[in-house]
Amino acid sequence: MKGADLINVALPEELLEDVLRRVGGEKLDLDACALVCRRWRRLDRATRRSAKLPASGVHADEVVGLFVERFPALADVSIDERLSADAAVVSAPASRSRRHVISSIPSGSRSRMSRVPRFAGILFPLPSEQTPSADGIESFCLTDVGLTSLARGCKGLEKLSLVWCSAISSTGLVRVAENCKKLASLDIQACYIGDPGLVAIGEGCNLLNNLSLRFVEGATDEGLIGLIKSCGQSLLSLGIANCAWITDASLRAVGSHCPNLEILSLESELVKNEGVISIAKGCHFLKNLKLQCIGAGDEALEAIGSCCSLLEILSLNNFERFTDRSLSSIAKGCKNLTDLVLNDCLLLTDRSLEFVARSCKKIARLKINGCQNMETAALEHIGRWCPGLLELSLIYCPRVRDTAFLELGKGCTLLQSLYLVDCSRIGDDAMCHIAQGCKYLKEISIRRGYEVGDKALISIAENCKLLKELTLQFCERVSDTGLAAIAEGCSLQKLNLCGCQLITDNGLAAIARGCGDLVFLDISVLPMTGDMGLAEIGQGCPQIKDIALSHCPGVTDVGLGHLVRGCLQLQSCQLVYCKRVTSTGVATVVSSCSRLKKLLVEEAKVSERTRRRAGPILSFLCSGL
Repeated sequence: MKGADLINVALPEELLEDVLRRVGGEKLDLDACALVCRRWRRLDRATRRSAKLPASGVHADEVVGLFVERFPALADVSIDERLSADAAVVSAPASRSRRHVISSIPSGSRSRMSRVPRFAGILFPLPSEQTPSADGIESFCLTDVGLTSLARGCKGLEKLSLVWCSAISSTGLVRVAENCKKLASLDIQACYIGDPGLVAIGEGCNLLNNLSLRFVEGATDEGLIGLIKSCGQSLLSLGIANCAWITDASLRAVGSHCPNLEILSLESELVKNEGVISIAKGCHFLKNLKLQCIGAGDEALEAIGSCCSLLEILSLNNFERFTDRSLSSIAKGCKNLTDLVLNDCLLLTDRSLEFVARSCKKIARLKINGCQNMETAALEHIGRWCPGLLELSLIYCPRVRDTAFLELGKGCTLLQSLYLVDCSRIGDDAMCHIAQGCKYLKEISIRRGYEVGDKALISIAENCKLLKELTLQFCERVSDTGLAAIAEGCSLQKLNLCGCQLITDNGLAAIARGCGDLVFLDISVLPMTGDMGLAEIGQGCPQIKDIALSHCPGVTDVGLGHLVRGCLQLQSCQLVYCKRVTSTGVATVVSSCSRLKKLLVEEAKVSERTRRRAGPILSFLCSGL
C-alpha cells in the first residue's frame, strides 16, 4: 500500500545486511541505499566493503580517520594522492540531504561547514580552525597518521592500494602490518616506502598473496627479501616495475621462497639472466609472465621454456638481446600457451612464430607490435597451425602483406577480434579474406589503414553479421558506399570514423537508419559532414552515450540542437575545433542532456552562465602549452 514501509517492517537486520552486501561494489547504488532512511544508512555503514579515498587536500588525515570511523567493515581500500578532498567538496552537488543538514546548523557555523567534505552521501565536519603540523606548516597530504587510523579502524582490511602517497613512509606500513592480519593484496605505486615497511608486512601479513611495487624508490633488495622470506609461501602474484634498487638478489629469493607463484610482472633495467633463471627454476607453477628486462637474453627465456610448463600468458617487451632461439625454447616447453604478446622485439623473425604455431596449438590471443623483421610468413604459420585463435593484434608491421590473411581466413575461423594499426601494406584483399573466413568477428579496428576501402567494408557487411564494434580511423579510402553496406549488414554498437574524409551526411544518414543501437560514435575530422548528418543521428540513434565531433567545420549550433533532442542518453561529448559552434550551441548541449558527465570544449566558447550551471562536467584543452 502507498505510504507503508513494508521492507523495514518485514525484513530483520540480518537479511537487510545481506541485501546490501549483494548490491555489490557499485558506489552509486550503495549511496542511494544509504539515503533511503536512517536504518539503511546505519546498515550500509556497517557493511560497506570498498572505498576509494583522496590522499591530498586540507585535513587529509582527518578525512580518512572520519571515513574509517563511519565504515569500520572496509576490506578493500584505495588511497590516491591524485584525488583531492577539496576537489570533491567543490564538485559534489548540493543534494537535498546536504541542504537539509546545513539548514539545521546555526548560521554562525555554516561558513565553516561549507568546507565539509562529502563522501558516500555522508558529511564529515572538520575542525573550524586549520590544524598545523608539527613544524607549523599545514599538511596537504595523507601522512602516516592517516594510514595508522585506517589500519587501526579497519582491522579486517584485505586489499590496500597506495598510489602517489608522497608523505607516507615505512612507519605507516608498519602500523598496517601490526593491525591488518588479513591483508591479502598490497599495491604500492610511487610511494617512498623503505625496507622496514616491507619487512614488517612480511612478518605481520602471512596471508599476503598479491604484491605490486611500482616506482617504490625507497625499497631495496633487503626489504623485499625480508618480506619474501616471511610470506613467500602464500605469494601467488608479484609485480615489480622500475624499482631502482631491486636486483637479481631479490629474484633469487623469489625463486627460493615462492614455490606457488603464478603471476610475475617484471620491468627493470637491472635484472639480468641470473634473476629470471632463478625464477624459472623455483616457480614451476608460473602461469602468467610479463617481462621487460633489457639486460636479459636467450638464456633467461630458455630457462622459462625448460622449467615452466604450465605457462599460459607470456608478454615480452622491448627485448634487444634475445633471438628466435628463445621463442623456440618457449614453444617446446610451454604447450599450454594461450596468450602471446611481442612488443618491440627487434631480432625476432618469421621462424619464431613458426615455432610457436607448430607447438602451441592453444594460442587464442596474439599481439605483435613493432617487430619489424616479421613478414607475411609469420602470420601464414599462425593461420595454418592455430585454429583456436580468437584475437589478433598487429601494430606497426610494415612487411606483412595481404596474402598472409588468406591463410588466416582459412584456418582461424573462430576469430572474434582484429586490430590493425599502421600496417601499410594491408588492404582490401586482406580484409576480404578475413571477412569470408571469419564469420564470428565481433570487433574490427583499423587505424591508419590507407589501403582499406569500400571493397573491404562490403565484404565485411556481407559475411560478418555478428560485428558490433568497428573502427576505421584515418582510413581515407572509405566512403559512403562502404558505410551504407555496413549499416545494412551489421547492427553496430560502436563506430569510429575519425579522419575518414570521404564520408558525407549521406553516410551518416545510412548509419542512423541501420544502426539504431549505437552507444558510441566518433565522427571527428570529417570535413564533408554537417548539420544534416547530426540531425539524422539524433533521430535514428537515441541510445548514444558517447560522441566525438571534434574538427568538424560543417557542424553548427543548429545541428547540435537536432542531435541532443534525440540523444537523451548522452553522457560524454567532445566538441573542440568546430569553428561554427558558438557558446549558444554549448549551452544547448548542457541544458538538453541531463545525463551528461563530460563535455570537452574550448574554454572561450563557454559562457559564464554555462560555467556556473555545468562547471564539474566541463573539460578544456590545454591550449597554453
